[in-house]
Amino acid sequence: MSVICRSAVGSAVAILCAVLVAGTLHSQTPDVQAKFRLAQGFEQAGELERAAELYRDLLRKEQGNVTFFDGLQRMYVQLKRYDDAIGVIRERLKMLPNDPTLHGLLGTVQYRAGREPEAMSAWQHAISIAPESQQSYRLVANLMIENRLLDRAAEIYRKGRVACHDPQLFTIELAQLLVASMDYAGATEEFLRWLAQNPAQIAFVQNRLAAFTYKDEGRVAAIRIVQAHLDDQPTLRLYELLAWLHMEGKDFDRSFEVYRRIDELSGANGVALLGFADRVFRERAYGVASRAYSEAMDRPLPAQRVPQARYGRACALKELQDAADSGAVRVWTRLRPVDDARTRLTEAVTAFAKIVEEYPQTEYSAKSQYQIGLIQLRHFQDLNSASRTFQMVLAEPAVTPSVRIDVQLRMGELLTARADTINAVAALRTVLSSPGATPDQTDEAQLRLAEIAFFNGHIDDAVKLLATISTNVQNDFANDAIELQVLLQENTGGPPQAIMQYGRAEFLARQHRNSEAVQLLTDLVQTFPGSPLVDDALLRAGGLLTQAGLYQEAIALYDRLLTQFHEQSKMLDRALFRMGEIYQFGLAQPATAISTYERLLSEQAQSVLANEARKRIRALRGESL
Repeated sequence: MSVICRSAVGSAVAILCAVLVAGTLHSQTPDVQAKFRLAQGFEQAGELERAAELYRDLLRKEQGNVTFFDGLQRMYVQLKRYDDAIGVIRERLKMLPNDPTLHGLLGTVQYRAGREPEAMSAWQHAISIAPESQQSYRLVANLMIENRLLDRAAEIYRKGRVACHDPQLFTIELAQLLVASMDYAGATEEFLRWLAQNPAQIAFVQNRLAAFTYKDEGRVAAIRIVQAHLDDQPTLRLYELLAWLHMEGKDFDRSFEVYRRIDELSGANGVALLGFADRVFRERAYGVASRAYSEAMDRPLPAQRVPQARYGRACALKELQDAADSGAVRVWTRLRPVDDARTRLTEAVTAFAKIVEEYPQTEYSAKSQYQIGLIQLRHFQDLNSASRTFQMVLAEPAVTPSVRIDVQLRMGELLTARADTINAVAALRTVLSSPGATPDQTDEAQLRLAEIAFFNGHIDDAVKLLATISTNVQNDFANDAIELQVLLQENTGGPPQAIMQYGRAEFLARQHRNSEAVQLLTDLVQTFPGSPLVDDALLRAGGLLTQAGLYQEAIALYDRLLTQFHEQSKMLDRALFRMGEIYQFGLAQPATAISTYERLLSEQAQSVLANEARKRIRALRGESL
């Protein structure tokens, strides 16, 4: 097809060209058809001069044939014989003086020949043929875009609006052009113009804005423009857009402020705030979520929504009390003693228990009981209480299928902690056979089965099970799956007895028999000092001692890794970081904690933990983060 047809002039021109090609070839003599096919063959083979010669001969015989004209000027352009191409176009203009497409093509060739003033004149002439037609401006703007004249194309669109007496014309085209030009403020203005005419298409506008609001400068420009429009005309759609922009930048506090206004303007009576709270909870901004749930309940929230808000607030409270800050490396939250967890999470358990009491036999009662059971299992290590609670969840009439499957997963964990791997496997296989199980639930079941295989010394089976998992890193079990996979992969070449002993130690730790697990791990280091498992064994043993509150013993193991295995270890930064945490949180020795973190920065400057160590140092010194 021709340059004309390949340009963004429009599908109508492309269809017309195809029709003309089919019609002219049908009417040609066999000699002409053969020569045309030969010209096409030369063109495809890169023999452009020979193709041009054939197209020129064909056009001389049939001067009105658009296919031959197109082929000849295309060859001239590719050969950079711009004067010849211009001559061919001018000859055709003698037959079709008012063809805007030909004038546009002439402008393109002139521009590529370096004759910018002449090109501008030709493009302006193309518009002047039908100065009040949208297509005239669209044609020329598209040709300018092809030639990377983005600013001039934008100006053509703006002139077209005036000439066609339609200020809404070319909104999306101009917005996309301004995005490409990195004029983010101008692009936002155009998208807001579109939104004003199509208020139901806010999702479409957000999708288009997302093309640049992921950049700080793009998002700042968009927020500035939206805020300026809000100052002039405070509409609900603009507030929704502003809140979305703040969310895109993870500025949840400002988004919260905007949602307060959205709730008021829409007369949502707290429902809008509740939706916002759910969303920021999923973003792991638990502090903002907790406040939003509370404010939603302070408004005249519909009665049927109150249990949802109370459950959400209780979940946020649980995460806050567990210090589950997604923005920081919180090793300590996984290592600190169980008694500490009982103290921290009592308020969350109480909040869930009140929901069970006040909304019995409801979905939120079942969910709250499940959360209590989860805390009893994972944080309090109270297996008997957790088992009773999970049975109560299953007895709830309103329990959802998804929660029922989650209970089976937790029973798999609980039975493993009781060393009842036979029934644990049965519970986990129930999940795999459940038609309603989500991909994440089946992945977690596979992980727990892989862990049991690892504990029992079936390393190959564990590796095969892990290979079937495609973990979503947002899920709680994802880190466990990745860590186990890495552990097994890194130790495939080591002594098989070492990895099997490590698995037995992990099984004991899962049963909360920490002292026995520590003994197996330290024996492993003694027996297999050259094994790549030495790092993992000493770090794991240190973590188990920390959980038991045996801080000095844990520090001694970390120090052993830093001294005895200094040359071969790849986890010196982790050992130093964990020592720093013990001094900071366990022993309350801030000066020693600072010096330990500083040692990490000095000796392991490239560590992924370096930034967090710097934050800890500043916090301990009382400096602003």
